[in-house]
Amino acid sequence: MGFDEARIPEILESKAGWISKHLGKTPTVEKLQRPESIDLKSIQECWKVEYLATSGGGLTVYEGGDGTLAVEGAVDDPLRVAGALNEWLQAKAGKVLVPWLQELSRDLSIPFARVTIRRQKTRWGSCSKQRSINLNRNLLFFPPQLVRYVLVHELCHTKQLDHSEKFWSLVEGYEPDARRRRREIETASGEIPPWA
Repeated sequence: MGFDEARIPEILESKAGWISKHLGKTPTVEKLQRPESIDLKSIQECWKVEYLATSGGGLTVYEGGDGTLAVEGAVDDPLRVAGALNEWLQAKAGKVLVPWLQELSRDLSIPFARVTIRRQKTRWGSCSKQRSINLNRNLLFFPPQLVRYVLVHELCHTKQLDHSEKFWSLVEGYEPDARRRRREIETASGEIPPWA
């Protein structure tokens, strides 16, 4: 029982619209321009990015005390720069989002089991039956009120896993503007830079 390879052109033709649509969402090397600044709205930090070309294949990213983010190494390769900035962003998200969720959990008296920070493509957060919460590190690009909404949303899933009216009543008990915030996230998600 195998696949008939002669059907490949037919399948590609039938899915051409979907393929084109999704290729447009995929960042290409041309779209991965080195950022001049990185605005982390959630924590009100705007980093001015400086590049220092040095010999060697690696890249190092470090924060200066003056709001400068230095990228040092093979800075002419946009894919490597994006990779290095993503590693920095991942670490930053762990330092910011984990304590924020822990504090909110205590304030609202809604416990959770554990938290993981990931680079998710289609979700801002998720919660398992075991009350483990995953958060998208790109939340750092959102305004604080939207991040708070996502954190509250996921904490409420520890009590109610579905998106029933009971769930929304629970969320709105902690976040009265929840449904409006949910719509605002769609707009804010368009502001995430291609490298991230």
